[in-house]
Amino acid sequence: MDSKRPNVLMIMCDQLNPGVLSCYGGPLKAPNIERLASEGIVFDNMTCTTPICTPSRASIITGLYPHNHGIVGNVWKNEYPWFKGVPATEESINEGDMTTEKILHMNGYKTYHFGKWHLKGDDDLSYYPRMYREHYEYAEEMTEKFEAVRRLPRDRWLDWYGWALPVSVPDGVRSAVAKYEKNRSNINVHPFAKQIGLLEMDSEDTFDCRVAHKTINCLKELKDNDNRSIISSEVNSQPFMITCSFNAPHDPNVLPYPFYGMVSPDEIVLPGNFSASEAGFDDELSRNIVKAFGVEYVKEFLSIYYSSVLMIDHYIGQVLDVLDEEGYSDNTIVVFVSDHGDMSGGHGMGWKSTSAFYEEIARQTALIRFPENLKAGRCDAVASAADIMPTLLDLCGFEIPAHVDGISLVPFITGQTADGGQSRYVLCERIDWNREHTRRVCPGTPASFMLKGSKWKYIKYHNGHEYMYNLADDPGETRNLSGIKEYENRRNELAEILAECLKDTSLSG
Repeated sequence: MDSKRPNVLMIMCDQLNPGVLSCYGGPLKAPNIERLASEGIVFDNMTCTTPICTPSRASIITGLYPHNHGIVGNVWKNEYPWFKGVPATEESINEGDMTTEKILHMNGYKTYHFGKWHLKGDDDLSYYPRMYREHYEYAEEMTEKFEAVRRLPRDRWLDWYGWALPVSVPDGVRSAVAKYEKNRSNINVHPFAKQIGLLEMDSEDTFDCRVAHKTINCLKELKDNDNRSIISSEVNSQPFMITCSFNAPHDPNVLPYPFYGMVSPDEIVLPGNFSASEAGFDDELSRNIVKAFGVEYVKEFLSIYYSSVLMIDHYIGQVLDVLDEEGYSDNTIVVFVSDHGDMSGGHGMGWKSTSAFYEEIARQTALIRFPENLKAGRCDAVASAADIMPTLLDLCGFEIPAHVDGISLVPFITGQTADGGQSRYVLCERIDWNREHTRRVCPGTPASFMLKGSKWKYIKYHNGHEYMYNLADDPGETRNLSGIKEYENRRNELAEILAECLKDTSLSG
């Protein structure tokens, strides 16, 4: 194997809306993400395959749309009453899946995963000799500390999928929640929304801090092994792929010092389309937390969300510094990507708990830095999360499997195509669970799809409802053009393209 193969460092985070970042024109300046943006490629128009964690992550590593890899919902053991109807378990990634990491491992790479996985299947994966995950290794490490928290009064801690987190809720949030409960409102809200605020925990005990440290320690160990190989005249060490996967800015919306309060609620400016709510999504959880708790609550939520991004940025900086110190930067492909976005105030919503396909949740943050081979710049090609796997394989010099849905973005990055990816369309989808708990998407399964191009977005829901937006003229998606006579031809054209995209599957648009 060629010893000059590049290393890969994939930095992931969960639920990051690119529109909040200054490198995408947003209000928040995160210096280390800006550093990656200035030194690498910024993808301005990348779309997740679905705004749901597990299936989106499966697409990132397999290059497939959810309707083809078959993982359409989150993988977990369901012990929570507010998820009624969700299967208790869901089949997930297994040894037979052809993932980026598996292909690189088969070709001599050392592969590691530290951080949020959310793709747990029945078996461990042979190409990951070392993993550190949220509800396994981290939860086990924290057993005693979580048990101590559970002895506190119940209103002083949050049970977040088994993590017992001590939380001090700000007075304004407490007041908004108390008013909501006193009124016995019939607005349904997620229990997690009632406990946001200061995490009364040492930052060193938080999951994301430990993920960064695990990544840093692995980089240092790899360098030590490199040095020993040189001294003993052994064959140069293998290239590596490390995934460093943070949970934030996904809920729980709690932060420890010094990160809590880095962005004050007083600094928050609500997005321009905050009041542009559409009736079709008015009774969903993302909208309900705003209706139930009010604008001041939203500002507190957004202050925590923005501060969470700055926390992740801090840890990204630590990882990048060690990559520099150990001499790996020039020959390492660094990818920074979110699995999907967050409504973050858009259309009067928070979180991702909506059936809508708005840009706030469907668009992805995506940056690639590779100093030896890629010139810094921006790429406005229409791109998909399914393109990440083939793009990495291409950059590493490996053949792209014929079965994948995604394509390599390298020709767009390097200017090898005539239209720069502007004529392309990609999909974002929501598909109901298979009640057999398998990865087979059965014919007739309710499915909704979004078709996204460089200018137009067309959405068709399983119940027949349609939405269409001209993103060039209406980036805030405030005017649904579907059903308007003068746009009928455009609607028909996009519907035909969607049907063509789905013709090889058992589903229909």
